[in-house]
Formats: sequence, C-alpha cells, structure tokens
Amino acid sequence: MAKLRDRYANALLEISEERGTLEKDLEQVIMVRDTLNSADVQSFLVHPHIPDSAKHQLFQKAFSDKLAKHIMGFLYLMVRKNRELLIVPALTEYIDSANRRFGKIEAKVVSAKPLTEEQTESIRMILSRQINMEIKIKTKVDPDVIGGFYILADGRIFDSTVRSELNKMRERLKRGIE
Repeated sequence: MAKLRDRYANALLEISEERGTLEKDLEQVIMVRDTLNSADVQSFLVHPHIPDSAKHQLFQKAFSDKLAKHIMGFLYLMVRKNRELLIVPALTEYIDSANRRFGKIEAKVVSAKPLTEEQTESIRMILSRQINMEIKIKTKVDPDVIGGFYILADGRIFDSTVRSELNKMRERLKRGIE
C-alpha cells in the first residue's frame, strides 16, 4: 500500500516539477488534502455503492475553479482506479516530498505536559540545526509519556522520554556498566 501511495505522489510531483508549478500546486494539494481528510468525506469516497459520477461531481463542486487540471485529473484517476482510500495518503506524501525539496519539514513533538512557546522554539532551533532544514513544529500532549518528550521528524525519532532513559539505564546495569 505504501509503495502505491508513493508511486502516485511521485508521479504528481514530477508533473508539478515539469510544469514549473510546484509551489502553487503544493498550496492546492494542501487545500484538497485538508478538505478530503474528514471522516464523512472519506466514508463517501470509499462507499462501494456510490457511483464514480457522484464522486466526480463532489470534486467538481468543491474544486473545479480552484485546482490545476492535472491535480483534478489525479483525483479522477484515483476514483477510476478504485484508489479512493489512497487519495489523502498520496497527497500527504506529495506535501512532505515537496516541502523537503523546499528545505522544509514538519516535526511532531509529543510530551507529557504542554510545552511553552520558549521550549517549542528551542526544540525547533536545535532540530533545525541538526537536520539542516526549516522545521515546523506540531505539538501533542500524551499522558502515556511519563516525562520528557520525543520528536518524530523526517522519518527519525529523537527520544528524550523518562521511559527511554530508564531503559538505557537498565541495559547499562545488565551489562555491568555504571
């Protein structure tokens, strides 16, 4: 499933680059992804008894005057190939890939308690230096994180949680290292 998602995203990305409209297309794809990412719209798109013409009509009403023809064609293709479930994941992959080309990535910081603006900015600056890209931070509070935080960025995990530190300590003690 991931390979298929990547294939569609890369094909759309290549078209945008060939046309020289990557920046404009990125804005449009973000808008489409955000619009189609609701549970109701997803239920409509994947419902087996709703004809393709109704799905095309949804795209026409929502996007006809707002999207480039090749992006609209992508949506129609996904419906024609019965790949409605892959539309949002493929668009998300497109967005991530396009942003990487512009030197930008999104990082998710998950912490036990809400972070202050200063903490978030400090994490952003340190991560930006480490990865050498512009970072946009999204924060999430997860009570299952005992303490500290972890960061998901560019396919990597930076773990600074109390749990991971305790696990490291346990491993050192097992090996006899203080």
